[in-house]
Amino acid sequence: MVLGSLQSVRGQVTPEASERLRGRLTRILYEISDGFTGRDVIDFFVEQMRSRGYSELFSCAGRACGSSEYWANDIFGNRILYGPVRNQFYLAMGSEPPGRFFISAYVITRINRQLLAWVEIIEPGGGHAAAVSAATPQYMRNQLRSNGGLIVPGLSFTAADELESGAGLDHIVALLNLDPQLRLYLVSHLRGEASLEELLSRSQARAESIRQRLVAAGIAPSRLSARGLGPLSPLCAADDCSERVELVVRAIP
Repeated sequence: MVLGSLQSVRGQVTPEASERLRGRLTRILYEISDGFTGRDVIDFFVEQMRSRGYSELFSCAGRACGSSEYWANDIFGNRILYGPVRNQFYLAMGSEPPGRFFISAYVITRINRQLLAWVEIIEPGGGHAAAVSAATPQYMRNQLRSNGGLIVPGLSFTAADELESGAGLDHIVALLNLDPQLRLYLVSHLRGEASLEELLSRSQARAESIRQRLVAAGIAPSRLSARGLGPLSPLCAADDCSERVELVVRAIP
């Protein structure tokens, strides 16, 4: 799912941010009756989805979305969606777990004034969505401001709770350098067959180790608080994100 504007890098069209999903995909092409604008259509989608508990993951309009040709040919594989850049809108939204759905809508008014809406509905199967795989600092900041928290991509631990892959640390450092006023909780979640006390202790140790790495990278200790919740926040409890580290915005007095 595209979560950022499109750009071409060495001939390869890539989004600024994206999320890799696995599940059943439904695609619908709507032709909109005369008398409506692209803005009317995208506002309608936003209203309908929010009334059903969906939250916005990303949206753009006009040139901020990138080339319409990229969207039509490289993202959706449907040439009929090509039109003037100024006439395009894109929206991505997700429902809350469990049973999370993802919906995106691309709206374009073509040169012949035909108004089209391309809608994709993704019902994840065999596990919930992976964490954002190409998160930019700007995208992460937007997610924190709109949702209050996000799962950190690129972090994994060994069976001994030692940080195995720390690629996500670079994302956090870049985010905190981008927004010097930001204060965060580093919240570690961990499930398993061990006792509650052991899982809480292990998840706290994971959170503390991440905090120490970030402080060593130059982040002020006062900006970071480590918390381990073990299995006490069962978001995606049965799936891949049952072991995760989240960034949560910390209230500033």
